[in-house]
Amino acid sequence: MKDIKLINLKLRNFKGVKEFELNANGHDVQVFGDNATGKTTLYDAFLWLLFNKDSQNKTKFSLKTLTPDGQEMNNLEHEVEASFLVDGQPLSLKKVHYEDWTQKRNALEKTFKGHKNDYFIDDVPTPESQYKKAIETLIDEEVFKLLTSPTYFNEQFKWEKRREILLKITGDLTDEEVINANETLQELTGILNGKKIEDRKKIIAAKKKKINEEIKNIPTRISEIKNMLPEEKNDVASIEGKITVLEKEIDEHVTQINSIQNGTAIVGKQQELQQVVLDLESIKRELESESVEKANKVMTKIHEEQSNISIITRKKEDAEHQIKRNKEEYETTEKRLVPLREEYNVLVATEFTHEVECVCPTCEQELPSDQVEAAKEKALVAFNLKKAQRLEEIQASGKAGDKKKTELLEQNEKLSATVKATQASIEQKDNVIFRLEEELESLRAAVKDARQDAKYQSKLQEQEKLKEVIKSLQEDAETAVAGIESAIATLRAKRNELNQQVAQHNHFVASLKRIAELEAQQEQLAKDFEEVEKELFLIEEFTRIKVEMLDEKINSKFKVARFKLTHKQVDGTLVDVCETTYNGVPYGSGLNNAAKINVGLDIIQTLSEHYGFRVPIFVDNAEAVTQLIEMDTQVISLIVPQSFGKFPKEIVEALVSIHGSYEQAEAEWKNKYGQLRVESQSGKESEVA
Repeated sequence: MKDIKLINLKLRNFKGVKEFELNANGHDVQVFGDNATGKTTLYDAFLWLLFNKDSQNKTKFSLKTLTPDGQEMNNLEHEVEASFLVDGQPLSLKKVHYEDWTQKRNALEKTFKGHKNDYFIDDVPTPESQYKKAIETLIDEEVFKLLTSPTYFNEQFKWEKRREILLKITGDLTDEEVINANETLQELTGILNGKKIEDRKKIIAAKKKKINEEIKNIPTRISEIKNMLPEEKNDVASIEGKITVLEKEIDEHVTQINSIQNGTAIVGKQQELQQVVLDLESIKRELESESVEKANKVMTKIHEEQSNISIITRKKEDAEHQIKRNKEEYETTEKRLVPLREEYNVLVATEFTHEVECVCPTCEQELPSDQVEAAKEKALVAFNLKKAQRLEEIQASGKAGDKKKTELLEQNEKLSATVKATQASIEQKDNVIFRLEEELESLRAAVKDARQDAKYQSKLQEQEKLKEVIKSLQEDAETAVAGIESAIATLRAKRNELNQQVAQHNHFVASLKRIAELEAQQEQLAKDFEEVEKELFLIEEFTRIKVEMLDEKINSKFKVARFKLTHKQVDGTLVDVCETTYNGVPYGSGLNNAAKINVGLDIIQTLSEHYGFRVPIFVDNAEAVTQLIEMDTQVISLIVPQSFGKFPKEIVEALVSIHGSYEQAEAEWKNKYGQLRVESQSGKESEVA
């Protein structure tokens, strides 16, 4: 169990408190003060020092001191410092918030850049990241707030989070544990079939909804089918016999029409007409075939020559492009050689010069002549060697450049020859295409118009005469066919009427069958609904029993706090909740402040055991509690003292007699007890500056 005790808390210029020191020395203390004197500010400062948040869990809040007209006071440092004992080891934390003003060069006034924080651990300046890491290592922020504020668990957490924490403390119950604890739930094992209760509950709920919808819709569907039924059934066998007779009569009439329309005279003339049409096509093909065939061959040759021109043209363009690139490279090479030639000429004209110090720099005596001559010879050799090497490098580069230029000129000569040859080929192909196109025009002009041929005209006249003969024969047959088709139409109308009666009968039979199917489905759905209701009952019973077991398991961990984990809705469905209660009164509706505080302290006691931490607890509005429950950790009570007017009459009279008047007695009381002050177990007091 890690034990954290607050030894001392100092505030300077924090939320209106100019300077205040809370000396707790690791003991329980009581902080007295009227409303708005800074009691809650102590807790805000404590949390801001650790987590950069106030007691409302907000990071954005005003911590600066305000002027009487509500404006922030500038150029002040806002400081909070606290010293702790952590498992008996001292720890000091300090945080300073201040404005960052800078004065730019040549500027008369300073410029506000923002706010900064400085951090200290055991009086050592510490980077923010290291400061935060040290606190995270000490204790988790959420756990700390749970353990230091009696209201945090119930007022800052949603019910899902509260439930999660409670189940972590006590451990949740598995479905198997709950089922094995009660004989009435044994059937659930087969119903669940390996699934979780919540998953199976969702499946059953969806199934129940679907069954309800289907059960609700079936009577309507049956009623609709019955409303559409005919009044009586038809004699289908008799009707189908009549339909057979009518179809036989219709077939006989159709055969008569075919016999008339397919008469020998008409068929013969139609065959003659077909032959004349074939003869006309044959004459036309014969007149056009020779010239058309030759023209097609010429067109093929033209296309071939055009394709060849495209290939030769691409070859010519490639050669021209390469010539251009070679010229550019030639010019670039020539430009690189110009400075080399100039350097070569300058280097050839350069002669050796050498100046030698003849006096020793150490003793200032003249050097021997042999040493001077030797130095000069050595410098001459080095000069000639360096000059020869550079001349050789320049000559090598010049030769390489000249060689490259020669190669480029030779390539361009070959490429120019290629361009010239390809251009000649293109012109030759153009001439060939020109001659072929002239030949094509001549062939097209030679194609004969079949309509001008005497033989073709004779066949056209023969075609017209045959059409007139066929038309005359058909007009005689149409009169007879019209009477038969009228009789067929009457027979088909009777057959359609009888078919409708058969279809009506089939619909009647199918409707009765569908009604029977829906009634059977309705009966099965009723059985399915009973089964679903049974499964739901078992699941709800499971939930009720699990809640009872969890309630007992969880509530056994607390002295006064109790927790309601389910809520029964109007339809009887149990839904998960997590509501804290005291003597049956919900925390969020109807519970007084005293009970809320003691319930919160009870929860902290259990959470401390679970997380393995004891930290200082800040109890705001502690005046509402006559007696706080006993805690095994440091408690800092924030109390609004009783007003002077609520003292017993005899005490008021005694104080008035001491101070001379009621007003003076009340003023003295406010002066002493209306300001922020601290009473520790030792009875010593601290007052706000």
